[in-house]
Amino acid sequence: MNLTLSKAIEEAKRCEVFSSIPLTEEQNRLLHLLNLFAIHQAQYNPEVRQIPAKLIYKVNDELKLALVAILTTCSLLDPRRHGEEAQKFFEDQISILQEDNGNKLIRFGKIRPQLVRQSLIPEIVDDWTFYRDVNGDGIHALMDRKTSLQGLATYQRGGSPVYEFARFYRRFMEDKLAKQQQSQERAKEIALKSLTDQIVQKQLESGYSAPELMQNLIQNGSQALFYSDELQDEANIPAPKRLTNK
Repeated sequence: MNLTLSKAIEEAKRCEVFSSIPLTEEQNRLLHLLNLFAIHQAQYNPEVRQIPAKLIYKVNDELKLALVAILTTCSLLDPRRHGEEAQKFFEDQISILQEDNGNKLIRFGKIRPQLVRQSLIPEIVDDWTFYRDVNGDGIHALMDRKTSLQGLATYQRGGSPVYEFARFYRRFMEDKLAKQQQSQERAKEIALKSLTDQIVQKQLESGYSAPELMQNLIQNGSQALFYSDELQDEANIPAPKRLTNK
């Protein structure tokens, strides 16, 4: 009996995926999801539609591509990465062994176990499947979703799927971290201004002269506001003159 595409897909979905590196239950679940996504991708392959028996080979090719892309991306985000950790290295080290019972074993070779574990996280797995989906819009759709339609001004599309995805993720994280740092700096400036305003108001209410406070700030900076009279003496910071009642 000839193998139909629907039957091939059904058999492929029954397989279990195992890793040569010990993983958590969640990480194993993500491997299984990547395998299901690979089945989704492979069923649209012209060769598979013509010869369904080729499904499993195309599934494993797609699964390996996903793992290579995810590992390449995470290596670009890891300051402790080894110089060899690039697409070619991961392609050489990852192998998928199809067992007689239909299950498959993923061998990661010399790849750092810690990098594998760091790479198998829900967000990046979901982003890869969204980017790679044969029915989707590739990098355009991913960029729109990750940047809320804002885009990344300096990002250049193109190249192999692995590096197009990895380069985007690197640029996206750089932009995200830069915005977080700017936000933190603005928050610090606002907090400092608010505190400074309160201290100045308190000193004015205590009878200090506004011109003297200003002169003190000009000569010694905002730090002068945070010293008591005693600490100002110890730090050799002249205290502003207090107004006297006549």
